[in-house]
Amino acid sequence: MGIYHQTKKIGYFHRRLVPNEQGYRWEEQSRMKLRMMETNQLVNTTVRAEIDTHYALQSFSFRLDSSGVVFEVTGKVVEEGTAGRTLTGQIVSAGNASPFSFPLRDPVYLPSTTQMMLRGASLQPGEERQYSIFNPLTTKTETISITAIGPETLTLKGQQLAVTKVAERFGGTTVHAWLDHEGKVVKEEASLGLVLLRENREDALGGGWEDSTPLDLVASAAIPVQQALPEPRALTHLQLKLIGPKDMPSFAFPPRQEMSGETITIVSEALANLTTYQLPQADPAFAPDLTDTPFVQSAHPRLRAQAEQILGAERDAVKAARLLLDWTYTTLSKEPSIGMPTALEALDSKKGDCNEHAVLYTALARAVGIPARVAAGVVYLEGAFYYHAWADVWLGQWVAIDPVLHQFPADATHVKFIQGGPEEHLALLKVIGQVGMEVITYQ
Repeated sequence: MGIYHQTKKIGYFHRRLVPNEQGYRWEEQSRMKLRMMETNQLVNTTVRAEIDTHYALQSFSFRLDSSGVVFEVTGKVVEEGTAGRTLTGQIVSAGNASPFSFPLRDPVYLPSTTQMMLRGASLQPGEERQYSIFNPLTTKTETISITAIGPETLTLKGQQLAVTKVAERFGGTTVHAWLDHEGKVVKEEASLGLVLLRENREDALGGGWEDSTPLDLVASAAIPVQQALPEPRALTHLQLKLIGPKDMPSFAFPPRQEMSGETITIVSEALANLTTYQLPQADPAFAPDLTDTPFVQSAHPRLRAQAEQILGAERDAVKAARLLLDWTYTTLSKEPSIGMPTALEALDSKKGDCNEHAVLYTALARAVGIPARVAAGVVYLEGAFYYHAWADVWLGQWVAIDPVLHQFPADATHVKFIQGGPEEHLALLKVIGQVGMEVITYQ
């Protein structure tokens, strides 16, 4: 399949199903040339999996290589007798393996193998099927819901095809797919204007896309506003009207960010209101925000050693948070990247965009006992709101800190949509590209 961003070709995608004694070997490969903040990025993904005769997952390996930065996930389904089945695996980043494991109640599939379940099925309009899937990119299990929309006639490469259109919903996003009479996918439309079209091998690999300049994904997903915000880095109060679907969730994160109806009000924290304490924070209520995770590896010896080196003898929480901010801002070079950032990868490479800065700062803060979270949403820059990630730390209240812009606290144009590590950020696709904004007041 050729991959297009709107109408511009940016790469190809290839799936392959090979029978074996246990069922099938499933292979996926994609290669895309993307553009992030005026920088070209070559992104390669590879999936290899063993699946049974009903296409359920048995074992897999996933690899994402973005301009030399590699993110790998491997795993397998283990039968444990009366205890049922468990999916065990590990994330490999910067030479470090972070294991994960969780029980399975039902057979689990890769997101793309659920389409195999539809082959030979005669779906009626409105008919819905649900499957449990494992997403290697987020290392999470979730439910995919596939609903038949109905028969259509699709023109592809000058030929008219009788197809069935379906909507695939998972992770808060919707992908539309068109299936031919054999149940094979001939077209897919995903978020951010991405389109996949079935092509022969020569056309899929060709088209001159490697030599062209693709559209900038960050710029194309920006949310423009008519009223410019002067000196946005100095704003302490911002009120916006959010324009979006009726089922849009609430984006209230008090006390900094409140939401009433369609109105979001952001008030930047006042430094005079912060409350400090001696590290480490010992309150068990903050345990989730001090925990080591596969993406925020705060317990790793290299992270702990680096954090202690930055602080020296300092144990005042507010002063420590600022020292960590200064170090992260001055140490990491500001380079756009595409992938799944981890704190260790950022520590080793000493480069990255807002994602790498946010996960590394969060890991360093947790390593010394400051409760910290990764936050993601949008920030204002030159007439529009762009995707952005930063950190929240506990200093008597949750305080937004931006390691890329070197802000303590972050200005009021930081509009938060979700909180959580990189594995949660795909949920932003249901917001970015789906909403608009109008400025009400600012100061």
